[in-house]
Amino acid sequence: MSAANKKDRFVIRFELGLLGMLSLTLVTGCIFLWMFIIGIWAGQTILQPAPGEGKSSLAEIAGALQPETTVVEPLVSSEPKKDPEPEQVPSSESEWAAAEPSFFALQVAAVPDQDRAQQEVAQWRERGYEAFLLPPEDKDDPFIRIYVGKFDKLAEANQLIAKLEKEEKIKAYIALLPASRLQAPPD
Repeated sequence: MSAANKKDRFVIRFELGLLGMLSLTLVTGCIFLWMFIIGIWAGQTILQPAPGEGKSSLAEIAGALQPETTVVEPLVSSEPKKDPEPEQVPSSESEWAAAEPSFFALQVAAVPDQDRAQQEVAQWRERGYEAFLLPPEDKDDPFIRIYVGKFDKLAEANQLIAKLEKEEKIKAYIALLPASRLQAPPD
């Protein structure tokens, strides 16, 4: 009976020597490298479509992080003017940011006490920086945040961060703040 049981079992067996293991490793590495190269190519193709094609949503998001360029339109156009389209609700986060006025600022501190926050703002102003504070956004957040600067462009905020890290030896964080949250600071 034991001979009949051995015939019923189906067994696959692979045996590889050292050369076989090295060959299998090389082939697997080449496949992963090829997949990596194809992935980079596909990513760049999606983010940067051919000229004349519209931007993909990923390209719009990436473009929102880069400085904007202005396009000058001619004063006289040979095309008839179209009726303006009805106002649409922004669909992406970058469109919301463009819809509501906002600015960049550097968060330099967060403290739970109002008096301490006002002292921090006064210290930053004495050093010659434009400083302000914002109260917590919700009741679960105990921290009042202290910000320095008000910039329209991210590059300007990056320049001030480099200066603060070099001169003040402080780690600051860039925040995109809506202009509606900015309150007039007490003088």
